[in-house]
Amino acid sequence: MKIEVNLLEGQQLQASFGEHQVVSDQSVTAGGKAEHPEPFDYFLASMPLCAAFYMRKFCQQRDISTEGLKVVQNNENICQEDNYKKKITLEVTLPEGFPKKYNKAILAAANTCTVKKVIQAMPEFDIAIV
Repeated sequence: MKIEVNLLEGQQLQASFGEHQVVSDQSVTAGGKAEHPEPFDYFLASMPLCAAFYMRKFCQQRDISTEGLKVVQNNENICQEDNYKKKITLEVTLPEGFPKKYNKAILAAANTCTVKKVIQAMPEFDIAIV
């Protein structure tokens, strides 16, 4: 997928891909107006969004209500010397009446998240002037 980024006013940026656009900003302390999430915030949000998608599909395929299904992600630095080393924890609240026999299976569904798999595969990055 090709993603094209355009610089907007102030510190705002717009990423365009397919028919979609995402606008980011920076905090006031970083010179922005904090009108949109920062790029790193979008990155962090992609994991619980992806996991929730797979859990919803799991429930839908079994006609299990998703009312009350909730995913909360906590991010913590785990190394004082390396601010980029993080522990990401997802806490799942299952719907009331969710069959206990599916507890492990719904967590396995969450673990099939594409975002998680790409991060764990340690993608290669290449930055070049064209």
